[in-house]
Amino acid sequence: MNEQQHDSKDTDPQKDSGAGFDRGSALSIFQSDRAEDFLALFFALLVALGVYILV
Repeated sequence: MNEQQHDSKDTDPQKDSGAGFDRGSALSIFQSDRAEDFLALFFALLVALGVYILV
């Protein structure tokens, strides 16, 4: 067996299977990913504040 057949460092399983990275759904209601991230952060802070106050 030669070195090329079993060198796992040179193979990329995503390229071999045809898989790729997808940035997200095209059904988003936001113009940008940044706006979506800030709104998610805002809701997370609201939930954390609600837990802090109520518990």
